[in-house]
Amino acid sequence: MTDQFDTSSAYVAQPSAVNPSVVQSPASWDLNAIGSEAVAELSHTNTTSLIKRDIARVIFDAVPAKYKIFRLLFDKPVDYQAGDVFTYMEKTFGRTALRATAITATGATVDVSVTAGTEANVTINKIVVYPDNTKAIVYNVTSGHVHLKPLTYTGTANLPAVAIGDYFSIQGSLIADGQNFMVHYDRMSKIERYNYVQMMQRDKRWTRRELTKFANLGTTNYMDLDKKEQLQLLLQDMFCSFWNGQRGEATVTPLVGSGGAYKALTMGGIYPLMVAASCANSSGVTSSTLKEVFEALCFQTDYKSEGGTRFIFAQNALLYELSKVWKEQGVRYTPNDRIADLNLYQYKIGDMNFVPVATELFKELSMFPATWKHRIFVLDLDTITPVCITGYAPIETGQTNPKGVNGSINDYTEWWIQGMLSLKFNNPLSSFYIDTVGIVA
Repeated sequence: MTDQFDTSSAYVAQPSAVNPSVVQSPASWDLNAIGSEAVAELSHTNTTSLIKRDIARVIFDAVPAKYKIFRLLFDKPVDYQAGDVFTYMEKTFGRTALRATAITATGATVDVSVTAGTEANVTINKIVVYPDNTKAIVYNVTSGHVHLKPLTYTGTANLPAVAIGDYFSIQGSLIADGQNFMVHYDRMSKIERYNYVQMMQRDKRWTRRELTKFANLGTTNYMDLDKKEQLQLLLQDMFCSFWNGQRGEATVTPLVGSGGAYKALTMGGIYPLMVAASCANSSGVTSSTLKEVFEALCFQTDYKSEGGTRFIFAQNALLYELSKVWKEQGVRYTPNDRIADLNLYQYKIGDMNFVPVATELFKELSMFPATWKHRIFVLDLDTITPVCITGYAPIETGQTNPKGVNGSINDYTEWWIQGMLSLKFNNPLSSFYIDTVGIVA
């Protein structure tokens, strides 16, 4: 009996220097696993199930480490509020300069139009100071008007003319010896601010069979990273809202065919609250004007005690431009509270400290508008506090039961992770922002 050979799997090796495929059949370079990228990329045609793709077990996490600055804002102690709408108050400085809203001619007595409501900051017999340091005394106050006469009234001295936008300082409250009346009554002024608490969520669903196949046949740590990414995406959602959330209410659309609609509150973020409070800012700032503008805004918003620290948030290229402005080596910043130590450095301008924090996410178009990559924020973090409702945690997670567990009929498991967030921003006027042009592409 003669042995029979399958000609498709048996061959006779014949050494050949010019035709190696005669010896190597199939040729080693044409031995490809099913799904191999080389098949399509290199125009090979043969694949075999006898070998498998070489897949690294660990999927590399390509999220840049610089994005970890979430910690700087989220590691602060959370302020728990009773409801989803909350009000918080600030004590004001106690005195407000008067600003002229109309031209007033020179005269022995003058009627100065001032910003509506600010006339309540003075009473009769208050001494006020003109921009040129001329002193005058208030002798009458009406709605939107302050009436002035010279400090020494002879009937002939004239007070200076007033231009629109002139500011009058308040020097003091004058009384006379033996005076039997009081006019300098004050009540502490306050500012009320408010915000809404926002809820957000990320969900995943895997069927029982999918999970089983990944458990039995999985080639990588995909499932572990898939769950980890769920937290990362929620943190990014919270980060975007913390910076750029618009306070208000939105309609939440239900599933198709279910009818009705839901309403959800949205939080006010750092930037919109700064705009609403008319925080100091500058736009159109170039590399040649950056130093002058930055230093001017620093001094204009200096409400902190001597040696107080504020934080600069911007993409790394803008921070590098600022470092050239200082032209000095930063001193290592050592936090003295719960804020995480991120190996940061600080710089000094006068008696003020500034800590730059690279915020590369400002360049990410999937998270912020294109203008944000040109923006520099300088924030007093002592005035910013994360908020959550009492009875909730800022981040909560859970999962549903699959079929066969506790009587469930759902042939899948759903994982959810929920965030709840808002913020208090006391005295936003101690912070500022700069919009640059031409410094970064």
